[in-house]
Amino acid sequence: MTRCRTLLITPLLLISLAACNRNQPSGVPETQALPATATPAPPPAPPPAAVVAEAPSVTETAPPPLDSPIPAYEKTGFPDCDDYIEAYRQCLNTRLGSDERKTRGQELHAAFRAISANVARGVDPARVAALCKKSRKLAANKLTDLGCSL
Repeated sequence: MTRCRTLLITPLLLISLAACNRNQPSGVPETQALPATATPAPPPAPPPAAVVAEAPSVTETAPPPLDSPIPAYEKTGFPDCDDYIEAYRQCLNTRLGSDERKTRGQELHAAFRAISANVARGVDPARVAALCKKSRKLAANKLTDLGCSL
């Protein structure tokens, strides 16, 4: 949060400094000239230039340490489903910290349970494949903020 504020405040500070110009009236009346015997004060030093760092993109940051990774799921027997589940799991394991991984991992576990239940009940394979494709599309929309493509 602090980094975000810094990234937002820094450009505003630069814009406000650029807007200030010695040639513009300040609204403060000018002081009378100093007597001839007094030496004028040196002009103030210009403020140091601020360096604006670009925010790193999600794909450039190092993954958080894997202190409690989501374990691999059993194969369902449907390659589309297995690929989807594994890609989702890998995305969560490589892009999220432990707490957020657990929270988002619940959605993955629910999707796996739904697919496994349909396979166990003997649901038509075409319906199971359609469910996997639909689930993958929904998950892809949710995981775009992490930089994952399912």
